[in-house]
Amino acid sequence: MLYLVRHGQTELNWAGRMQGRTDSKLTERGQQQARVVGEKLKALLGGQSAELWVSPLGRAQETASILRDYISVSKINNDERLAEISLGDWEGMTMEDIEFTHPGVLDGSGRFDWAYRAPGGESESALLERLEEWLRETDIDRARIVAVSHGWAGMALRSIHARSSFAEVSAKGDSHEAVFELSNGVIREL
Repeated sequence: MLYLVRHGQTELNWAGRMQGRTDSKLTERGQQQARVVGEKLKALLGGQSAELWVSPLGRAQETASILRDYISVSKINNDERLAEISLGDWEGMTMEDIEFTHPGVLDGSGRFDWAYRAPGGESESALLERLEEWLRETDIDRARIVAVSHGWAGMALRSIHARSSFAEVSAKGDSHEAVFELSNGVIREL
C-alpha cells in the first residue's frame, strides 16, 4: 500500500511563483502542514514501519525529515523519478509573468496543460513515463510505502494508478495536508 503525500508549503508557493525543479524552503506553515501529515500517517500506520521514498528536492527532503518524527521508517529511498515536473524557463515566475512573456500560452483545454509548453521544460509524456516506471518497479501492493513528492508529480502518480486522465485527477486539486492511499487501482484521500 502506498501513502502519497506532497511537501509542505514553500516560500515560492506562498509568493505564487512556479517552482518546478527550483527549490525553496518550507514556510512555518509548510512545517506545520508536514506535522499534520505526520500525525495522519502515525494513526494510519499504527506503529508499523514503512519504507520512505522521497524526491531529492530539498522541500520534499525537509518534509520527510519532519515525517520521520512521527513514523517508524524501515528504509529510506531517495528517487529522482519522484521529483517535480521541470518548468524550464518559467521556474520562479508568476502566472502573470508567464502570460506577459508568452501571451496566450496559459489558454488551453486543461487546468495544467500550460506547464507542458514551458520552454526547456519537461513534456507530459516524460513526466508520466518516469512516474509509471517508479510505480511499476516499486510494487506498492507488496509493502507499506510512504512517498513524499510534489503537486504535479503526485497528481500524475494518482492518474497513472487509477488509470484515469491527468485532467480528471487535477480537477480535484491537491493539498499540502492530504494523504492519498493508493492500493489495487483505488485512490482514497484520507
